[in-house]
Parts: sequence; structure tokens; C-alpha cells
Amino acid sequence: MLTSTLLSPENKQRLAHELEQAANRYHIVGLWIAAVFDPLFGVTDYINIPHAWKQVFVIRLIVTLLAFGLLLLRKKYNYPSFLGVYIAFFAISLQNAYTYSLIDVKDFLGHTLNYIALFLGTAMFVLWRWQYSVAAIAASALSCILFFNQNHKLALHTALVEGGLLLVVMAVFTVLLIQTRYNLTVKTILARMALADANSALNEQKELVEAKNMALSEQKELVEAKNAKILDSIKYAQRIQNAILPSLDTIKTVLPYSFVFFKPKDIVSGDFYYFNQIGDKIVMAAVDCTGHGVPGAFMSMIGYEILNEILYVWKIDLANEVLYHLNLNIRKSLKQEETQNKDGMDIALCVIDKANQTVQYAGAKNPLLYIQNKEMIEVKADKIPIGGDYKGNEERKFTNHLIPLVATPTMFYLFTDGFQDQFGGEEGKKYSIKRMKTLFLAVYQQEMDTQRETIATTLHQWQGKEKQIDDVLVMGFEV
Repeated sequence: MLTSTLLSPENKQRLAHELEQAANRYHIVGLWIAAVFDPLFGVTDYINIPHAWKQVFVIRLIVTLLAFGLLLLRKKYNYPSFLGVYIAFFAISLQNAYTYSLIDVKDFLGHTLNYIALFLGTAMFVLWRWQYSVAAIAASALSCILFFNQNHKLALHTALVEGGLLLVVMAVFTVLLIQTRYNLTVKTILARMALADANSALNEQKELVEAKNMALSEQKELVEAKNAKILDSIKYAQRIQNAILPSLDTIKTVLPYSFVFFKPKDIVSGDFYYFNQIGDKIVMAAVDCTGHGVPGAFMSMIGYEILNEILYVWKIDLANEVLYHLNLNIRKSLKQEETQNKDGMDIALCVIDKANQTVQYAGAKNPLLYIQNKEMIEVKADKIPIGGDYKGNEERKFTNHLIPLVATPTMFYLFTDGFQDQFGGEEGKKYSIKRMKTLFLAVYQQEMDTQRETIATTLHQWQGKEKQIDDVLVMGFEV
């Protein structure tokens, strides 16, 4: 693959042009979002600062007019799009910072959540180098300090406890997220340039890369908390995550005899299911990322992006090689060699080749169960994780298992460990993989929707009054 340091002058110019085009798309959308949604946040002002919401609302209208003006000037003068977003961000920052001079201590957290929404929205709709992010955050911080000092009702210690530290953390996270998106975008453009000789494939890959970039926008889930406003933000993140995952109708179009049982522990999930058709092959995977909830969801989006890149950009369709490259890129994306970050994921991945009547399987700690000729067969996974630490981080190689199909249908099950580890029953024990085998043998001849309902009912009855301890994902398909 090409690297930005080895490009010819012509390709460097092409890279810069394509990067500018990508940025323009995000920035124009960002300006529209600022213009349309900023006045709508006046509702939160009415709740948080009822004594001064009108004067803040006037400022919001001015910001809206400014955003619309920037959009119009963009069409007329074609100024750099990042400048418009930068101006809009600074205007909204001043607006939010000004509000700090009006609020009481009890309103501080509510308004701080609005500020966090600004950071996350900026992370979703800008594409620039980290220096611009740092400058924007610094300008925002300076304006906050100036207006905060004008409010004698607020003390620094109280402000930090009531959301100030959270705001600082999210500001740092925003800088890192924008830089990650920028790096991934450059990497994507270089990959497309390396495949320029295949014009039709290039167009298809471009659409897929755009979809991958949109997936990054889901990394806006907020830190878990009991506060109702934070919960609303996480529910909004749930809708984005559900939109990125393939719909069951899409899966059934290609694999009519299939089902997915997906039950996150929290609103958003660290488990995710993957499905795609690459040429005449079908790829399905059940993935369990480190943790659950918001941290796990961030990992799931990184994993989803990298799987797309491996399959669509690099055209790798051997199951064990997909896991090999997934591990390398997870470690690279999280800079695990430098930061000692230990996050990762377990995965069971199948590549269905109907033309050759075979199914490939490779697993990182997650096994495969299938029933063929009425016999339950378990294919054990390699005891090697994707990402994180493993025996001094020596090279990890995964086993590719080739399963021939027979005349009678074969039923396959992919799953994460949430079901088998769930406590319940009369003695409060784990469900166990042994019980899962018995369950699958009891239901495998049923219709797919019936299997799914039986599995869901079994989990509910087993769990009883116990709390769900992890995300639960079970996938089944028959070929």
C-alpha cells in the first residue's frame, strides 16, 4: 500500500485534493447541523436557566444566522470549508461560555452537558489536523475561564465536581477522536489510490469507505451516569449504532435460513455482529469487545471499521488471515506498543463459500458449534485474543478450519460468551456452554424465528431475578 511519505508529487496533489473533498462534505454538514440544531437547544436553556433563557436564545439565533451566512458565503466565495466550521464552533463556544456567567451551581452540570454535546458534534463533523483541534479547544477554554470568573456564584472546586472534570476529559477525547478520523481518512484515500487500475471496484470501495467513516460518528456515546440528560444522549448513540449494524432483512436476503439474537447489557453494546457479502462469499462474525456499554461500543466501531477495510480494501477472504490482520490493526489503531493499552476483542468468524460447498472458520477464543447429520460438533477457537497482551506480543497466527458441506443442511451457531456466562437457575450458576449445546440440539430443526424466540425465552427464564452480566449475542445460519 502507498504511504504518504513515498508519494510522487502528482499523487500528493491527488491525496490533498481528495482529502479536501472529504473534509468539505463533513464541514458543510456540520454547518447545517449548527444552523438547525443550535436554536433547538434553547429548550435546555429554558430548563436550566429559566431566569435568563431569553437573552441566551437571542444569542443562539445570532449564531444560527451566522451559520446560514457562512453557508451562503461558501457558495459565493468558495473559502476553505474548515474556516466556516471553525468560526461556527468558536461562536457556539462563546455562546456556551457566556451562559456560565448566568447560571447557578445547580444548573452547572446541565449546561456542561450541552458543552459536551458541542464537542461530540464537532468530532463527528470536522476533518482536520490535531493542531486545529487543540487551537479550537484552547479558544473555547479561554472563553469559558473569562466568563466563569464573572460569575461569583460558582466556585472552581464545585464546578470541577459538578461536571468540569468531565468536560475536560471529553475535550481531550474530542481531539483524539478527530485525529483518529483524520488518520483513518488519509489511510482510506491511499488505499483507493493503490487500486486505481480497477475503476469499477474503486467506485464501490469509495462508497464503502464513506460508510466506514460514517460509522466513526457513532463514537459519540457519552460517559455512563444516572443523570437523565446523559441517558438521553446515550439513547441517541444507540440509534446510531443500530443504524450501522446490518439489518436482519439484509441478512435474510442473502441467507434466508438465519437469525440473530442480540441483547446488549446496557443501552449500547460492546458485542456486535458482522455480515457482508464479498463477491460470491458471505462473511458472518460474532464479536465480543473488551467491556460493555459506552467503552465497549467505541471498541466495536473500531473493530467494525477495520473488518470492512480488511475485506473490501485489502480483499482478504481467508478466515484466519482476516483475524491476523484484524489483530495487527487493532494494536496499531490503539497504539498498544506505545501505550500498553490492553483492550481487544474475541471473535468467531465464518466465510461461507456456496460455490465450493465449504465453510471456513477461524476463532479468537470464541468457538463454533455446528450440527451436521444430527451430530453436534464443536470447533475450538485459538486461545489467542485480538489486540491486548499475549505472550510478550509475539506474532499471532490463527487456524483456518475448513468444513465441507453435505447433502443435508448443516446448522451453524456463532456466539459471544454473554449467554454461557449468565448466572441464574435455582443455584445461581453460569448457564455454561454444555447447556448451550443441549439447547441448540433441541431447537436446530425449528424455523429460524422460532429458534430465536426459544433462545430468548430460555435466557430470560434462566436469568430470573439475576442481573444481566454481559452483552449477549447468538447467531445461527443453515447452509
